[in-house]
Amino acid sequence: MKCTYAVSLLLAAVLTGTAAFGQGPEQSSGIDISGAWFNTLQNTDSNATIQLVAYGGYPLNEAGRLYALSWNPSRNASPQQQCAQYSPHFLLHGGGNYRFWEERDPHTQRLIAIKMYGQITEGTRTIWMDGRPHPPAYAQHTFLGFSTGQYVGNGLTVYTTHMKRNWIKANGMTQSDQATLVEHFLRHGDSITYVSVLSDPVYLAEPLIRTTEMVRSVRNPDAWLYACDDGELLLNRANDQVPNYLFGQNPFLHEYSDQHQVPLLGALGGAETMRPEFMAKLKGPAASEAAVTSLEVPSGPPHASRALDPDPHDGEVHVLPVQGSVSMLVGDGGNIAVQVGDQGPLVVDSGAGQLADKVIAAIRRLSDKPIQFIVNTSFHAAHTGGNVKLHASGEDPSLFGSFFSAQFADAGRGATIIAHQNVQNRMNAARSPSSGIPTDTFLEGRRRKYHNDEGVEVFYEPNAITDGDTIVHFRRSDVIVTGEILTTTQYPFIDINHGGSIRGEIAALNNILGKTIYKHEGEGGTLVIPGRGRLCDEYEVSEYRDMLAIIRDRVEAMILTNASLEQVKAARVTADFDDRYGTTSGPWTTNMFVEAVYASLKRADQ
Repeated sequence: MKCTYAVSLLLAAVLTGTAAFGQGPEQSSGIDISGAWFNTLQNTDSNATIQLVAYGGYPLNEAGRLYALSWNPSRNASPQQQCAQYSPHFLLHGGGNYRFWEERDPHTQRLIAIKMYGQITEGTRTIWMDGRPHPPAYAQHTFLGFSTGQYVGNGLTVYTTHMKRNWIKANGMTQSDQATLVEHFLRHGDSITYVSVLSDPVYLAEPLIRTTEMVRSVRNPDAWLYACDDGELLLNRANDQVPNYLFGQNPFLHEYSDQHQVPLLGALGGAETMRPEFMAKLKGPAASEAAVTSLEVPSGPPHASRALDPDPHDGEVHVLPVQGSVSMLVGDGGNIAVQVGDQGPLVVDSGAGQLADKVIAAIRRLSDKPIQFIVNTSFHAAHTGGNVKLHASGEDPSLFGSFFSAQFADAGRGATIIAHQNVQNRMNAARSPSSGIPTDTFLEGRRRKYHNDEGVEVFYEPNAITDGDTIVHFRRSDVIVTGEILTTTQYPFIDINHGGSIRGEIAALNNILGKTIYKHEGEGGTLVIPGRGRLCDEYEVSEYRDMLAIIRDRVEAMILTNASLEQVKAARVTADFDDRYGTTSGPWTTNMFVEAVYASLKRADQ
């Protein structure tokens, strides 16, 4: 890629001006990009017919290349992928119509935001121009992300964070949910030069810089709609089957390079394929068949995650409103959900207990009533550590003289703790403080209540993380709390010594997806509070499910060849996901996760 003088100046602006995005008042030198536009070159980034294994000129790292080589286009037939929106980068380089307009304060006429509508996937984007900060790391991500803008010279510069995992090109090259984007819009009469700088610590070795041109649109105004609802594209595919190619087994590896006479080493991409000196490498030993084939499989030891930790780690408990009557509390280990209303709060999980007093104080700011119910999604300490204090601070008036009150040893004393019977069994066996052990338990199916003017269902998910996992669905608020079944920070802690299994974990994620619905174009609708990490929706649940199904398939394939655990670990079956979820130290490492997957699959086969 050649870097013109103009692009060099734009890169200088990126390096010197990023920290100030959106921090200043509107500048008179700013350009006006209002109106309808379309790309002069209709790129094929978003075209489903783009060829596989055509990654040359893109700075993929090992994880990015392996992810792309494993990607099977049939995965697009899944309900969660059919209508997924595009990221700004994918949208603006992918063709279609775009419309920009200003949003101003009706009294002062100060510029608040620049709005953008993209025809393809019908995405409405907001670029905030009023100096507001970006949300915390535990806030929800969206396909279009959170954007702030600033006028720089005769251009508009935009900085975007909080994007979902999305595509760079529709042939499997992906950007992670850790990517950030800097964009420059330079207007020249009736044309706009668009420059994007995509940075991704998970899948790119260095920033990806691209340009395109937009011109005024004179297209049919009735052609702006591109609505999408998912449908039954493939029948009889089990919902735990996620199409993928095993490492080293992509059947289309040579198709593009053979058809276009491109050396395979160049087609596999990487930062070096962007530079002129790469041509010399195509004639050396690195271009040999053996050397190129080695790039299809992982090498070296596991990687640690490069993802941003969404926990603030500041000793405070932070409250994030979710939707309806539900909020998420972050800061004391596992996430805590709180439902409020006319009755006492219903709390899902109690955190690690290190900040229990601050958790109680945060709940009291949401409701002046005592906590009435606590639901534990598992027996793990990150979700039950605050039970004793939260129980003592609460009160369940429904137990005074009620029909079933005699079954509870603590009837009328503190909040009632609800969980699956196996949670009570595990906590009793561990000799946990009696006042923190659930007393209202159930054995199978669901435990349901109508509380704070909405139905609340607690569903048993057998043999997922443990043998006592549950998820909680607030039906009117349309919020699901998953406990450790879903986290955005690590591979799932499959506790095989207490009944956990990879197949049960995947089944639980599919059960969650059976209860979710998106609002528009694969986004919004049901919101999901994970056991750890940021607020999610259906898309993140499906991405986590897909990842685990792919890893399961790789381990199962090796078990069929009688591979040992050490051989499975040496094969780095998680390599394309390690930079996002992996850990090489601490209480739950990547190797521990692989050991749990291997052991649970071997146990199921016996």
